[in-house]
Formats: sequence, C-alpha cells, structure tokens
Amino acid sequence: MIKRSVLGIAVLMLILTGCFSKVERLPALSSPPVFAPLPEPDPHMMVGLAISGGGSRAATFAAGVLEALGELKIKDSSGERSLLERVQYISSVSGGSLATAYYAALKPPKSEPVLGDQGLSPGYRKFFSAYKEAMQENFEWPAALRQVLFFRATNQTKFAYSLSEVWDDKFFNEMTFAGLYERERRGDSPRVILNGTSYNSGLRFMLTTLPPVDFDYDFVGPLIEKLKARLGNNINPIIVNNLETAKKHFLPLTFEQIGASHRDLRLSLGVASSASFPPIVGPVTYSVDGNPPYQHIGDGGLFDNLGTESLATLFLKKIPKMDPAKRGIIIVVDAAYSFDAGKHHLDQNQKGFEMFVDDPSRIVGVMEQRANAYQLMLWDALRTQDILLPDFPHLRVEILKYTEAKWSRGYQDVPKECRDEFPPDVTPEAIRQVVGQIPTRFQITHCNGALLIAAAHQVVQDHRERIVKFLEVQP
Repeated sequence: MIKRSVLGIAVLMLILTGCFSKVERLPALSSPPVFAPLPEPDPHMMVGLAISGGGSRAATFAAGVLEALGELKIKDSSGERSLLERVQYISSVSGGSLATAYYAALKPPKSEPVLGDQGLSPGYRKFFSAYKEAMQENFEWPAALRQVLFFRATNQTKFAYSLSEVWDDKFFNEMTFAGLYERERRGDSPRVILNGTSYNSGLRFMLTTLPPVDFDYDFVGPLIEKLKARLGNNINPIIVNNLETAKKHFLPLTFEQIGASHRDLRLSLGVASSASFPPIVGPVTYSVDGNPPYQHIGDGGLFDNLGTESLATLFLKKIPKMDPAKRGIIIVVDAAYSFDAGKHHLDQNQKGFEMFVDDPSRIVGVMEQRANAYQLMLWDALRTQDILLPDFPHLRVEILKYTEAKWSRGYQDVPKECRDEFPPDVTPEAIRQVVGQIPTRFQITHCNGALLIAAAHQVVQDHRERIVKFLEVQP
C-alpha cells in the first residue's frame, strides 16, 4: 500500500512538473541600442522578402523560392549578379521564420558568389540542397519525445522550447541574436525580422537586431495634415480621433521597448516564439530579470501572416514620398494556407464542428481574410488619391503564392517523388487542389515537399520579368 502511494505521488509529481510555468529571463537593457545601427546597404534601391507562416509548407516553399531567386540575374552598375545578393531585409512569420533563420544563419558568406558559370555556384548548390532537405524534416516527433523525456507533456508552453531545442540540435547550434548580428554586420546575411504577436496588447512584436527607430513611421500625422489641407475646417474630429487610435495598434513592439537585452537569446527560441500557436504550442513568456510585467509572445500570423507589415513600415520610413531617387520592392513569399481550400469540404459536411478538428486555425483565417481586405482597400485608396504612399514605380509589392503554380503540362510537371501518387492523366486542376490542401504542420511528406519546390520555381519564373524589370530601372 505504501509502495503504491509513493508511486502515485511520484507519478503525480512528474505530471505536475509539466504544469509549471516557464519564463525566459532577459537581462535589463543598460543603455540602448542593443545592437549598433548598420549603414544602409543601397542608397537607391531597397529589396526585401516577406515570408509567410504555414509550418513546414511555408518553410519548404520559401527554400524553393529563395533557390529560384538565386538563379535570377540582375544587371546593375557593378555588372550582373544574383537577385539574392540584392536582398537586404527578410521579414517572416511562423514556419517562414524557420526558413528565414536557417538562411540567415547558414547561407554561405558574402565572399561566396551566388552564381557560377552554370547557374548557382558550387557553394550555393550545396547549401540549397541541404536547406530544402532540412525544411522537410519531421520536427514534431523529436519535439514530442522531448516533451515526454523531460516531463513537459502537459505543458504546451514548453513545447515551444522542445521545438527550439530540436532546431538547435539539427542546425542552429544555439546561435544567439548576437551571433546573427555579427553575420548581418559582415554582410553575410540580410537583416532579419522575426514577427510575433504580443498576447498582452495584441501588438506586433518584432524579434530583430534592427533598432526600433527604423519602424517608428508615423503615417497618421501626415495623413491628418493631408485631409485637413483638402477638407479644411470640415474635417470631422471623430475621424482624427479614430486615426490616432489606429496608430497605437499599428506601431510594433521590440525587446528594447520593454527594456530587455536579447543579445544572448537563442535564435531558435525567437523562431519558436514567432511560430507558437496556442493551444498547440506556446506562447513563449519573456520578462526582464524574471520580474513582471511578463510579455507573452506567440504566432505572428495572428497580426499579419504574410510578414509584410513590418517591411512596409520599414520601407515607408526609408522611402519618403518626395524622394524620387529612392525605390523599393517587397517580394512576398506566400505559403499561407488558402482560406478557400477548406470551402468544398465544408460545403458538403453537415457537422460544422468538425472544421475545428480538421482546420483549427479557420477562425483566425476568417479574421485574417477581413483584415487583408481592409488593408488592401486602405493601401489602394491612399495610392490612387496620391496620399502619403509612394506610387507603384517607387514601391512595388510582388506576391509569389504557392497555389498560383499552373501545372499546365499535367503529369509531366509532377516531380518524380510523386509519380506513384498521381495518375498519368491527372489534370492541372487536380494537382492544384492537392497542393492547396497541404496541411500546416512541422512535418511534411517527401511528395508534398517536392510539389512545393516545383511550385516555387514555376511561380518565380512567372514573376521573373516584372521583378527583373523593376530592379534594372536606373534612378
């Protein structure tokens, strides 16, 4: 009886160890900035990538897109070089943050040219081969095993730590943000922005080495002045008040703004913060010296699943509307789960609650659909009225979406890894449906991975002419 009681108490203690909270303690910031500002890479042209969320689907598609972009040749004053050598910033969310961090941490140094005599240089061919393979690994099972071995099974917050430890074991080797900054400083990596969401305030939270001042773009002040110039005393004060309120929701947070130094924060945990989607994973809780207030950081997709808003803020700050000599392009690598992909299933399903089992993020998807629609309306309205924003020749947004691949040759376009899973008479539409329903997981089948990489090369080729033409226009 005593042995049973002792055993029961031991089991209960092991279970409860998974319930205890985990707080990532960061030291207080003694004197900002955490990282010294770096010079602007190109005074005339800004090039950024925004990489969406979507688990391993997004990470794999991003690896394929970056490989295809690496093969694009851009002519400029220094000659002909790869588009990747022009990329200065990468902003990412969730699974896209995994791909971004891998690229930033492990890509060949600046001294290694991207292009060789026959396409990618040997160094970059080797890198992209490892990159694509790494993004298709199964990260869920090793993380779940850690949850059990380290008695974390009942604590989903600690699942974020299990994922980060798996990523460190596989490729990050506990690189910190200080290590990332050194690569950025040497020019071995673009500047990186990993996007999360603060559950405390609902604000976008950026894990980056860039200074907060780079994102302090006050679009409200100039917008109000423009409206006053047009409407004079007829402007409704409620409009002004609403715009001022909106400004508070658009300005992001950083570690510096909460008084914390993230020099020694592991890059892998930054990725896990960006990818945490409760109740499955996370969020990650941060504090300054272990004291409240605590900052709970989770999935950046709750605020902006494409990673575009951080880049847009940065670009608008650095590309004034009145400076015709400065231009910028944001290439959006969009592997976010297509909202319409689940529509056919729901149309035929009498049990509406099953959608929470099949697609637990659908509620968030509904809100994202509406938010994206309003964002597009705002941008287009401001541009067409010549208010505030640079015109299309000076700021371009080019969206590369994984579901846009055409598969026009049908079975001939199917990668060899998938030949046994499709009939020889498969239609392009049938392939698109399969690609569009690749689930959001941190694991992926070899066939789905190959489909995404093939889609990436197709989509880049379809957008190639517009991207190259924009970048080759001389100021």
